[in-house]
Amino acid sequence: MLLKFAIKDFKEDREFKNLSPKTIETYMSSLNEFQEFCGKQEIVDVSDVTPNIIKNYLMYCQKERNNNVTTRNSKLHVLKIFFNYLEEIEVITQKQNPAKRIGYGKEDIKIEVFQDRHIHQMLSYYRRLKQREKSFFAYRDYTMIVFLLGTGVRLGELVNLIWNDVDLKNGTIIVFGKKRQQSSIPLTKKLIKELCEYRVFCEQTFGEIPDYVFTDVEG
Repeated sequence: MLLKFAIKDFKEDREFKNLSPKTIETYMSSLNEFQEFCGKQEIVDVSDVTPNIIKNYLMYCQKERNNNVTTRNSKLHVLKIFFNYLEEIEVITQKQNPAKRIGYGKEDIKIEVFQDRHIHQMLSYYRRLKQREKSFFAYRDYTMIVFLLGTGVRLGELVNLIWNDVDLKNGTIIVFGKKRQQSSIPLTKKLIKELCEYRVFCEQTFGEIPDYVFTDVEG
């Protein structure tokens, strides 16, 4: 099977399985880059892809594209998913799966966290901005920071939050996290107060409440 057709089939399968557009976009970005690399090596068929080709591609990502080990591991993860799919639909056998035995690079992960003084600086800045300019961005960004601190939600959960999933009366929100699992998160009294003020400001700014809680200046 031609690699370009295999990638097209894979994309359609992920769409059929109702993966998020963002996830599919990530898959396709890596696979299209891999296909382009293979094309330069005159490899156009799935059966011609070997473990060495994948290793050469990852080295190309390191040396030519300056990808760090985390990015390279992410691209290898996509390739493993792709070739496992081809194995499932019997385009290749388990023995022919070129990504099967390729290991991930070792990552040194250090997460820098905000200290209390950093948080106070951010909140103080937006409080002053709110009082001085009363701009939408000042109100939105301040509320976003307070919301992240008060709930611990992920970025994707934050940007996809809609007002219908915010229950200010009972002090809870509904979010859909990894694997689209629904979770209910309690809100503190202070956060409820901040969200109420922000909601009123949004209504005054847009003339109505937008669907999404955190939007751009056009709602």
